[in-house]
Amino acid sequence: MSPTTRPSSEEEPGRFESEEQKAERERVEARQLDRDLWTIVGHMAASLLVYGGVGYLLGRWLGHPILLLFGLLLGMAISLVYTIWLANRGGRLHR
Repeated sequence: MSPTTRPSSEEEPGRFESEEQKAERERVEARQLDRDLWTIVGHMAASLLVYGGVGYLLGRWLGHPILLLFGLLLGMAISLVYTIWLANRGGRLHR
């Protein structure tokens, strides 16, 4: 294997780890993934409640109940864009 095709130790973080270190690293990664997924769920739920509520109130005030649907769709779109932006901002959602 030539030096250009051989993976360096930086590319393989688990190459020289003990079993305990590997298990601990996996637990930390699992907790981080769990936090990230709950962050996404929280963003989605909050956007539905906030923008759906604004759409509902505007619909009641203006007499157009369809504004609830538009509020919900707008909230989901904003939350999805925000979640994608956070995920691309360095590979992590939770800072």
